Amino acid sequence: MNNDQLLEGISNKLSALLLVLLTPEVEKKSTAQKVALLAGLKLSNQEIAQILGTTKGTVEVLKSRTKSKRK
Repeated sequence: MNNDQLLEGISNKLSALLLVLLTPEVEKKSTAQKVALLAGLKLSNQEIAQILGTTKGTVEVLKSRTKSKRK
């Protein structure tokens, strides 16, 4: 992993944390909606799970359900 990739990853994680912590509307969203929001910021399932205090498996299931609803 080069420095640019590392910095981009750190930036994405900080953006996600700020979004979750500083946006009051986020508190009202379901876990599935939060997962979709964080996935849109290019975070890994493990990173999303850590931010939301859940498991990687739960994140995978929620992402899968969201994809199924779109089809």
